[in-house]
Amino acid sequence: MTTFKAYFKKEIMESKRQYKYIILAIGIIAFAVINPVMLKLLPKILGQQLKGDLSSLIVATPKAAINDYTKSLFQIGTLFIIFTLGSNLNEEINDEKLVFPYSKGSKPAGIVLAKIIHYTIVVTILTFIGFLTCTYYGSILFRGEKVAISGVMNSALLMSIYYFFNITLVTFFSSIVKKGVTAGFITLMITFISGVFVNLNTIGKFMPYKLVEGANLFTLENYSYTIAFSIMCSILFIIATILKMDKVEVI
Repeated sequence: MTTFKAYFKKEIMESKRQYKYIILAIGIIAFAVINPVMLKLLPKILGQQLKGDLSSLIVATPKAAINDYTKSLFQIGTLFIIFTLGSNLNEEINDEKLVFPYSKGSKPAGIVLAKIIHYTIVVTILTFIGFLTCTYYGSILFRGEKVAISGVMNSALLMSIYYFFNITLVTFFSSIVKKGVTAGFITLMITFISGVFVNLNTIGKFMPYKLVEGANLFTLENYSYTIAFSIMCSILFIIATILKMDKVEVI
């Protein structure tokens, strides 16, 4: 518990110093404002290029704005999270930052849990803020079909679980490869591969990408298997990371 508290405080200080909070906020919240505005301007921009009025062909609603934001979270937000956290542990190992903590009896479990829990809390908070922000601007800019606040919360929850899976996955690879970029690319590849298999009847419902699909539908129904499997896999990645860090040799 002492190790966890010490590293949790350390992660907060380092995240502030390295501007990680700002980077993550840009990747998650910025598009909550940018997407509705761009969706509003799109008919005018295309109309100028094609010399016509396309407002009747491109019908945007508050619901469409949130769907567009969810797509950005999957495509761009995931990139920001994965590559921001790709050096989560290998930086500690490569720079020999673990020598002193390990010599003083710090436990690998406390270090790993502090990092994962810290960033999971940060990303979850930013995700909920992002969805609420997008909902607010979407309701101001567009008319038409809206989404109940409970549906918006469902989407934010599903995306938060999806991000939790990615955080544990990239942290695991960060413990076994030397470069954060490498850990990021491996995680990214697995993330997009899961999207390919999502339509298979046998394993599709277990793919983490299914959570993104649920977020687009604003419902938790029929996604219990995906939620349970994603959380279970995340726990296994955490355990595997702790075991790997327990074997790290320090001079």
